[in-house]
Amino acid sequence: MIYFIYIVFNMGNHIITNSNYGNINNPRFIVQLKIKYIITAVSAILVGLSIYAFFRNHNMLIFNFFSKPSFLESIYISIADDNFFISILLYNLPDGLWFLSGILIIRAVWLANEKCRLIYFCIFLLAALVMEISQISLNIHGTFDFLDIAFMVLFAIAENLIFIKYINRSIL
Repeated sequence: MIYFIYIVFNMGNHIITNSNYGNINNPRFIVQLKIKYIITAVSAILVGLSIYAFFRNHNMLIFNFFSKPSFLESIYISIADDNFFISILLYNLPDGLWFLSGILIIRAVWLANEKCRLIYFCIFLLAALVMEISQISLNIHGTFDFLDIAFMVLFAIAENLIFIKYINRSIL
């Protein structure tokens, strides 16, 4: 997924490196950059949802509020999760991808406003951590897993490093 982010943001890299076009004051450049962020965010959430749809047990909290689509049982692929790597892919990666998607949306909406972006990112991070930690006391459906938090942190750091290295340098 991190490689996918890199690929999406390097699409049209010739546009970003053009000094007349690739700057924060050019509205067209900003709109295209925001579109890339949104495409990447939607891709991340779709990958996470696909993992749930194809490989996870469909007895999830969401189906207490919405009826479970009948086609889910027909696309379910049973995988033994006794391997640590498989377990990470099935249980921790989707949380990290959903968190990444939220970060990307926040970055897209407040791309040019660093102060607002930081405030909303902190609110989003706090909400995600509270939901994950609440699973310890069984207030929230789910199982607390430190690796979920680790994946959130990993994706936040990776997204920020990609922004600093490839995007921020282009727009300043």
